[in-house]
Amino acid sequence: MRGLLAGINATMVKKAVRDPRRAVLRLVLRSRLGRTDVETERRRLVSFLSKRYDIDDLALLAEYRQSSFLDWFRKQRAALERFPGPYRLGTTGEFGCEALYLLVRAARPRTIVETGVLYGASSAHMLAALARNGGGQLYSVELGRDPREPSHDHFVPSELRHQWRLIIGDSRRELPALLDRCGPIDMFYHDSLHTFDHMTWEFETALPHLSPSGVLASDDVLNPPSLAGIFRAGPFPAFCPARHVFHTTIHNLGVALPGEPASASQVPR
Repeated sequence: MRGLLAGINATMVKKAVRDPRRAVLRLVLRSRLGRTDVETERRRLVSFLSKRYDIDDLALLAEYRQSSFLDWFRKQRAALERFPGPYRLGTTGEFGCEALYLLVRAARPRTIVETGVLYGASSAHMLAALARNGGGQLYSVELGRDPREPSHDHFVPSELRHQWRLIIGDSRRELPALLDRCGPIDMFYHDSLHTFDHMTWEFETALPHLSPSGVLASDDVLNPPSLAGIFRAGPFPAFCPARHVFHTTIHNLGVALPGEPASASQVPR
């Protein structure tokens, strides 16, 4: 029980009182994540990327950890925790951010479409990786925010914003039009509304627009989408086998490679 409650602060308790249903789902997620060791999952991630993309995984990991970007990002995370006004929980965690950076560095996509921005943690990591790759474009769709909250680019350094187009609106309306305008994309990343129907719809919508070597990725794949969904497969692990798409889950990140044979071996635990 102590492990489940570790890190819970007054802000989290207040939110739990206002929304007990969400609090239960968060505890389920914490329990699921607690079954895996982060360092073991990191080794699985770098092994997966090394085999799929023939890259020096340890060099990329060292590059990220020694980067000035990471130092800046950590300062921004500390600033968010001190923010005096209202702000939402849900910023991508340390491992998820690192994994996104390594994935983009290894797969080297030129065009990425993302849904769900919040304060820009995942966006910043993909943009930083694109910059190290030599260029590329990130398109992000976000519902919007309370004007009292931190900005959507809180985590995005100013020198990376020229590679970023932020679209404010509902992904149900904005995503199909954006994908049509972009043509084939190299990566799609979901981190917006985590309901079963919405996540499945986004995956269905993005899949036909991926290039042959494209990546379909999703955050919070271990997060139960509803109380009723606690005891069944979540949207990502249900979608990929149904579409015969090779996929793997590393910690709370789902990665699918539609161009791979569905029978390809999964990442060993």
